[in-house]
Amino acid sequence: MSTPVVFQYQQALDEFRREGREPPLLKRMSELISLLDLTATLNSTLSSRDVLDAALLIVMGELQVARGVLYVRGDEEHFHRRSTRGLPQGAPEEIAVGDVPEEPYDPGPSHPVFSDLGLSLVCPVRKGERTIALLGLGPRPEDRAFGPEEIGFLKSLAACAATPIENGLMYDELHRVNQSLSVKVFQLHNLFDIGRELTSSLDEETIKSLVITTVMGHFLASRAALYLLGPKGLDLAHVRGLRPDEAPVGLAAEATGQAAEVRGPCRVSDLPPCPLREGLERARFGLVVPLVAGERVSGLLAVGERASGVPYGDDDFDYAQALGRHAQAALEGARLHRVALEKERQDRELQIAQEIQRSLFPRSRPTVEGLELAAESRPCHQVGGDYYDFIPLEGGRLAVVIADVSGKGTPASILMASVHASLRATAGTERPGLLMERLNRFLCASTQESKYVTLFYAEIEPGARRLRYVNAGHIPPCLVRAGGEVERLRTGGPVIGLLDEADYEEGRTDLGAGDLLAVVTDGVTEALSPRDEEFGDGRVGESLKGAEASAQNALRRLVKAVEEWTGPADGFGDDLTAVIMRAK
Repeated sequence: MSTPVVFQYQQALDEFRREGREPPLLKRMSELISLLDLTATLNSTLSSRDVLDAALLIVMGELQVARGVLYVRGDEEHFHRRSTRGLPQGAPEEIAVGDVPEEPYDPGPSHPVFSDLGLSLVCPVRKGERTIALLGLGPRPEDRAFGPEEIGFLKSLAACAATPIENGLMYDELHRVNQSLSVKVFQLHNLFDIGRELTSSLDEETIKSLVITTVMGHFLASRAALYLLGPKGLDLAHVRGLRPDEAPVGLAAEATGQAAEVRGPCRVSDLPPCPLREGLERARFGLVVPLVAGERVSGLLAVGERASGVPYGDDDFDYAQALGRHAQAALEGARLHRVALEKERQDRELQIAQEIQRSLFPRSRPTVEGLELAAESRPCHQVGGDYYDFIPLEGGRLAVVIADVSGKGTPASILMASVHASLRATAGTERPGLLMERLNRFLCASTQESKYVTLFYAEIEPGARRLRYVNAGHIPPCLVRAGGEVERLRTGGPVIGLLDEADYEEGRTDLGAGDLLAVVTDGVTEALSPRDEEFGDGRVGESLKGAEASAQNALRRLVKAVEEWTGPADGFGDDLTAVIMRAK
């Protein structure tokens, strides 16, 4: 619509025409009206599309050409096609900048892009010292050439259009930035909500499902899968939109190594050719997001292509990366919670096992005429597998037991309790050999195949100083005679609890005054020096030779020898248990 000023000029032009004034003046008046009309039109909108279309139409109408195009500068190297009228199919979307003249010019053979489009004149649109657009026009009717007046008018039009075109482009960029900011704000709200949901749950399966649902909903993808690092590589942890046989269940070690090289979200097609890419492409995934814990890739989030077909871009990568961080943090929190619960459960079990174990050890050493007793047990863990007991028998006799139960913790304490209860109930009722056979059958029938006990059982008649014993796969006790000779008590049979029909032979020996018997577990004999040398059976006997006339002193001497052997290490590598008997 014409402005009041344009309307006044139009009235004056009509009057000149009625009066027959000279045509040049009329032409100049017409051009001026066109310029004013162009300026008013271009300044009436901020849309670059409207500005460019209006500028092209006004120029083509004024110069009476049927073909025109406007290329707008996109960067320092290219112009992009933004408005066309009457151009043939296949006009290039962008052209190189090259050397652009400052004045309108005939494209000719030196500019084949414009020549091939059938353009006869190209006018640069300049803003300051910079060409911001190129206006191309086709031939005039009857192939009339563009004269100086037409070119001057075209330059005036270009000058009038330069600022509105620049403003329109700036408006478009501002609009694009605002849209991008709106998307970012939406994504931030979304990430805040999903982050809150993820951190509110400590269940790993719930977190996995929520991550998959979120990423599929945000990108409008029909499939997604979550892979987490396991002992053998990346294992499929959760999947949606695919049958189990469609998604790679696990990624090979080679692929896992390649996943470690993916430092940020990217299109699957941008990965270098490798097994990882091949596996993801077979499942029709389009986006891959690494879950990074420190410097280590702990998992991958794979997302299918969008339903719209729009390729993934930088904004999508930013969102996916933030979601990946939330997912990694939530999964790690759930894992730590699970570990804490497991530790709490183990602590409760250990507490129970400790109470069981404390209840099994004798609260005091019995007083036996003609015999001194000393014992000590040091578990290397909170609950050990070693066990000893003193069981009073009829006739003033005494049963001595020392055992090493396989395993540690609660299972070992339960097995130890079974052995303790069985021996307490049956000790002294029959010969030691038969007693061990019965105990072996009981454990074989009531315990797991992998559970067993090494055990030394002895019955002592103090008055006669007679010792009857069975060694069931235990370290042979060391009998140090008063004169310094060392004997080993080996007679017996295999460990308790493995062979149903095992036979156990009974051994016998007499004790003389001053004889000392040391029964130990492998925590003593296998104690390691700083050079990884074992203490050994031989050092047990050597440490006891010449011991002072006290079972307790002999025990202290043995323990000290082991401590000196192992050096300043914090504790022992295994349970240490020793029972010392000395005949008076």
